[in-house]
Amino acid sequence: MRKRNCRVEVYLTKTELDALTKKVRKSGLSREGYCRRILNGAEVREGPNADVPVLIRELRHTGNVLERMAKLSAVGFPDTARLNVALENNRNAERLVVEAYTNAPD
Repeated sequence: MRKRNCRVEVYLTKTELDALTKKVRKSGLSREGYCRRILNGAEVREGPNADVPVLIRELRHTGNVLERMAKLSAVGFPDTARLNVALENNRNAERLVVEAYTNAPD
């Protein structure tokens, strides 16, 4: 069953529709998602360029590798403290990128 079952029709001029379409394209959202966020008072930022999801994925991968290496400390892996610091720095970088380039869910 649909979560949103109330329909609203809005008539726009060609100029208004072009302006809306331009803003929607910049945001990377659907037209409906964009309008919902605006109506709910959310700040809609320009969507990330294509490289940002790749960057986020690589940060997460690096963090996972660091985490696995840190877990090896139980069997005597050297320099665990530096690995934990690197892991924390990686997680902070990931958090900053995600916050800067992702939109809040509907």
